[in-house]
Amino acid sequence: MESRIRNNYFVFIKALGIIALAFAGTFSSLDDPNVGGITLFISAAFLLFAVMPETDAVKSTKKAWIIGEGIASIAALFLCPSVGLYFTAITYLDIVSNLPAPSYLGVLYILPLAWKFDLEVKYYFVVAILLILIYYQHNKVIGWYEKTARDNLMEESRLKSDIEHTKVEHKDELNKSRLQHENELLEEKGRISQALHDKLGHSINGSLYKLEAAKVLIDKEPDKSRTILQEVIDNLRGSMDEIRVIIRNERPDKKRMALKSLHALLTECEEGYGIKTTLNISESDREIPENIWEIILDNTFEAVTNALKYSGCDEINIDINILEEVVRATIKDNGKGAYNIEEGMGIQGMKARVRKVKGYIDIDSVGGFTINMILPIKKGIQEEDNGSDKSSDS
Repeated sequence: MESRIRNNYFVFIKALGIIALAFAGTFSSLDDPNVGGITLFISAAFLLFAVMPETDAVKSTKKAWIIGEGIASIAALFLCPSVGLYFTAITYLDIVSNLPAPSYLGVLYILPLAWKFDLEVKYYFVVAILLILIYYQHNKVIGWYEKTARDNLMEESRLKSDIEHTKVEHKDELNKSRLQHENELLEEKGRISQALHDKLGHSINGSLYKLEAAKVLIDKEPDKSRTILQEVIDNLRGSMDEIRVIIRNERPDKKRMALKSLHALLTECEEGYGIKTTLNISESDREIPENIWEIILDNTFEAVTNALKYSGCDEINIDINILEEVVRATIKDNGKGAYNIEEGMGIQGMKARVRKVKGYIDIDSVGGFTINMILPIKKGIQEEDNGSDKSSDS
């Protein structure tokens, strides 16, 4: 109820004012009951015509209602001038409500009618000024605030839509960067496969033909068969040496690939989000296993994606320190942080990757978001060697 009154205060004030004027005119006409009754009837009609256009129900036919309001005010002016004079002022203000504010002062030109009907000019002047202030506040001041509020709401909605659209676009760009990194790895693997095929295909095929020949001759010409088998053994030994050379020479540089992906990621943050980024990597001759670089890269992608989505930061720093036995990686932003960290699939995935190599991960959300990882180099090498052994066994 209070909310309805607050939102429609002008209608209530207008209605109460007209009712008060109607009763004042009726009491002033008690000597003539007929005039008093007519005054009440005209006042009721005026109330209907004056108040209804302020509602949403009849805004499409507002002109017709104002014409009715004008007729009622003129009738009241001649039958009961003490009431009709004020009704005429209200009608005038309703007519010029959408015009510039100075036009409201035109209601004072009705003052001569007060002298014509021997009415108290000072009372009319006070009421006229009060009406001007009420109409000015409603139509100009509050109207301006309502329009501004609507414009701000529309602008806020547009900005939210743009922000969501931008987030989706840049999330897609980050995914593209990740896919590009994966494609580069696949290209490296394809190049190695081609090199193995080109250099070893003929040798292995020749060995197979010789083995087939040795199988046929093993009973009839065992000496020749043994000679062929020795040639196959020597050939396969040479092939193994070639495989080692190819792997050593053609093996993709995981560090180079990882750094390239990290630089691309941070470039995207700067160009797409306007976020200042830094990447610091300590110089070291220590070789870092591939799976450790993969963990650093995957967790960095996840941390930066979360920072863009939730932190509201304008700076992201990545530090990678290569020590004797471990690699320490830190991803930090200067965003709003969080008192309680809700571990979604992203954070759980980061922790799982680190724990797989018996590493340590710490997440701090005070004064921004900081992720510290300590990854053991020897454990990474063991994991990598175990993977190679399994591949060889298969």
